[in-house]
Amino acid sequence: MSRQRASLVAFAVAVVFAVAWLKLMEDALRPAAIWSGLALLAVVIVLTLFNARKKLPFLPLLRASAWMHFHSYAGLFATILFLLHIQFRVPRGNLELLLALLFVGVTLSGILGLALSRVLPPRLTRHGEEVIFERIPALRLQLRARVEELILKSVAETASSTLADYYTSNLKAYFDRPRDGWLHVVGSNSPLHERLAGLAALDRYLNDKERAVAAALADCIRAKDNLDHNRACQGLLKGWLFIHIPLTYSLIIIALVHGFLAWSFTQGGG
Repeated sequence: MSRQRASLVAFAVAVVFAVAWLKLMEDALRPAAIWSGLALLAVVIVLTLFNARKKLPFLPLLRASAWMHFHSYAGLFATILFLLHIQFRVPRGNLELLLALLFVGVTLSGILGLALSRVLPPRLTRHGEEVIFERIPALRLQLRARVEELILKSVAETASSTLADYYTSNLKAYFDRPRDGWLHVVGSNSPLHERLAGLAALDRYLNDKERAVAAALADCIRAKDNLDHNRACQGLLKGWLFIHIPLTYSLIIIALVHGFLAWSFTQGGG
């Protein structure tokens, strides 16, 4: 049995068990909402451990891909538990509504992260050389220095300012800072093609020495495009966690407060 099929079977069994367990609790006049809430909190805490697993890669635990697979199905199971806990109704009261909104935020941000983790890494591999995210600013500065060196060399050796004028008007801003962030995220190569086409259009005005510089400049444009692509995609892969993780910890804290109040009310009522 494939891992995907085994996961679906385990998920279905867990859902059936949860529904039957809560029905038995209700029939026995036990506080089913308390127990479903505790089960939900336990699942959320287990899901939170995935972030700790990523920070401790040296431990002899499951591979990150296996943890991500488990995380996805456990998150889906947590969503089912949440709907059972609120009995498919809009929560009443400010605390319950806040808790529900936090859960929805965690769920949606988790779905976004799952989608990004499926789409962006393969695109990074296909696009070109992968670059360490933290090194991108330094590499961009090195690349800009290389381009300016090429332009100065062209002017000095050919006594022509054609490439220098084109660089100042069309490419200087491109090499100065990151560009086309969202176009890289959606996988568009049109900005790169437009810049290369613009440079190619100068060919009839260039001599042989300038054409050699233009070819080197085209390589620099491609290298800068790859840096921008890595920055946009890796930045998004890292950035979504700054939404998902704070929401998760906020959810756990508010859930503990909610659980304590609900338990106190149940005990006082008893």
